[in-house]
Amino acid sequence: RQGKLRLQKWFLPLPERERKKIVKDMTTMVLARKPRTCNFLHWKDLKIVYK
Repeated sequence: RQGKLRLQKWFLPLPERERKKIVKDMTTMVLARKPRTCNFLHWKDLKIVYK
């Protein structure tokens, strides 16, 4: 199941193309993190919460 996004909530209206790029970048960053790190990630001007 790694790399598959199950649930997403967007608070800003973004074009589909930009959303896909952000999801791809975030998936890559989250999978590269160590298992014991916190579930919050700051990226550009966004706060990403994942589990």
